[in-house]
Amino acid sequence: MMKISKKGNVGEVGFSLVELLLVLGIISIMAAMVINSFSNASQDSRNVVTRQQQATLQSAVNNWVAGQVGGYERPDPNNPNLVMERTVFYVRNKYNYAANYWTEAPEIPRSSRSLGGVQGRLDLIKDYLDEDTYEHFTRSSSQFTSTKILSGAMHKTGQYLTLSAWRNPNANNKNTYPKVELFP
Repeated sequence: MMKISKKGNVGEVGFSLVELLLVLGIISIMAAMVINSFSNASQDSRNVVTRQQQATLQSAVNNWVAGQVGGYERPDPNNPNLVMERTVFYVRNKYNYAANYWTEAPEIPRSSRSLGGVQGRLDLIKDYLDEDTYEHFTRSSSQFTSTKILSGAMHKTGQYLTLSAWRNPNANNKNTYPKVELFP
């Protein structure tokens, strides 16, 4: 800004300290709002990824159930004469007690799948997941508790998935498939 003094000389006058502090305060408030919106966007994207992973697992469970019901199977590789009909009741028990059932890979001993059913249930549906997704879930989940399914996005959001037990249908519960639940 230019100012003409009383003597007629042209002198330069700058911003006062108060004006400068006011401008810096406004800029810092605007910067904080922009940074906050970016951090909310990353949190929102992690929540979207978590929901997609829940939908992927639910789809895999639904497809596994649909593929299991009907027909016959030999559940014990050590007893090929044992043949079981795959009724809904049989498939429900197979899912609920996955830690105690054989999978298609008998080289995986049952003792390695006795982690509260989660690893056993993941083993049951692994053919309906792509290999990278299955490996990511098992690798991320094995470090923590045996009842939770975790991923990288879930670690950062504090969320986890569970493969809850498949309940028998009744008047209050009309669920025909096991449910993948997201917490919290």
